[in-house]
Amino acid sequence: MVIIEKIKRNEKEYYYISKNFRISKNKWKKIRKYAGKEKPGKTEIKEMACQIEKEAEKLGLIKKTGRFRYLEDNEAEVLEDLKESYKKWFGKLPIEIKEKYYDDFLARFTYNTNAIEGNTLGLRDTNLILQDNIIPADATTYEYNEVINSRECMTFIKSHEGELNNSFLLKIHSILTKNTKVKIIGKYRTHEVIITGSEHITPPFKEIDRLMKQFFVWYINNKNNFHPVEIASLIHTKFTRIHPFGDGNGRTARVISNFILLKKGYPMFFIENKDRREYYKVLELSDKGDERPFIKFVFDMIVSQIKIR
Repeated sequence: MVIIEKIKRNEKEYYYISKNFRISKNKWKKIRKYAGKEKPGKTEIKEMACQIEKEAEKLGLIKKTGRFRYLEDNEAEVLEDLKESYKKWFGKLPIEIKEKYYDDFLARFTYNTNAIEGNTLGLRDTNLILQDNIIPADATTYEYNEVINSRECMTFIKSHEGELNNSFLLKIHSILTKNTKVKIIGKYRTHEVIITGSEHITPPFKEIDRLMKQFFVWYINNKNNFHPVEIASLIHTKFTRIHPFGDGNGRTARVISNFILLKKGYPMFFIENKDRREYYKVLELSDKGDERPFIKFVFDMIVSQIKIR
């Protein structure tokens, strides 16, 4: 906020417009502009405030305002360039090659999202189940079902033409968790849960219905106010913070993030199992109110995976 200063020199009065900018915890930098011998009007104050802001930007005291809440403008440009390049390249491929690329993505997404949750099947075994229905000798029934559930769920979201809403979310969860160790499928939890190894305290189960209604209202009101990668990331963090299901929250969150990107015309992505420590770390930061690291993490995943396809 700018202020008007009146300074006396040699029994004469002079007016200045000034603003303080924080440099560190206990250090400030003042930028002051001379306004004349008469008290400045609203228009003059506004013009000089703009001059002060521009000078502060040049001095590095403030960052230039970008188009998006969390992504830098250059990051958004990278995403748009990669999106368009990928779209043109992929569009020219024969249908059988497109299918192979999708099959490869499905295998990597399924392997990694399941491995993060403790599934011991490797990438090769996961692919054998998906493509040839060959069941490895050491695979448990639950692990096998988690693989085929992932395939069914990804097919489901690709064909879904509606919005992210309550019935759609419950359907995703029911597909992902059917015939697995999860006891309650396609329904919100009716008991308290803790996230092992996390400082985050999940909301009481009696609050879930209310919080999920707020979750969907937030999405509808904000889906066009953020960059698609931002909204896909925020949906993930807000959903896992509520933790509405007894089990299967992580798998569901990773699917609905990809649904948002798919709906907006962006390539889907997967979080690699080897990066799960960093994944949990940035989720913890988002639980504490700092969303930028998680969005940057998703940005890096998307960019790196588009570039190698």
